[in-house]
Amino acid sequence: MALAKATCEAIWLRKLSSELGILTNSPTTIFIDNQSAMCFAENPVFHARSKHIDIRHHFVRECLASNEVILNHCTSEENVADMFTKPLAKLQFITLRGHVLGIV
Repeated sequence: MALAKATCEAIWLRKLSSELGILTNSPTTIFIDNQSAMCFAENPVFHARSKHIDIRHHFVRECLASNEVILNHCTSEENVADMFTKPLAKLQFITLRGHVLGIV
């Protein structure tokens, strides 16, 4: 669900920037920490567990196929968003805070 929402936002921002005259030739990189969602989006193989795929997942696959977005895996140790969404140990919080501030 989050990947589909991030893809929609990335496409919207690409269209907005093109209307403002900022042309982007390279695909937008989306960092994702869920390897299952990443594999499911990149591999269009039908599985019995994926029988009821929502339209949003097909949209993500189409954007990947058209090279508008690319997915890049981000480990939990590097995921700065975890600082805002999860309780972390003090050392992990300080490390991620350093990434945000450009210290590390």
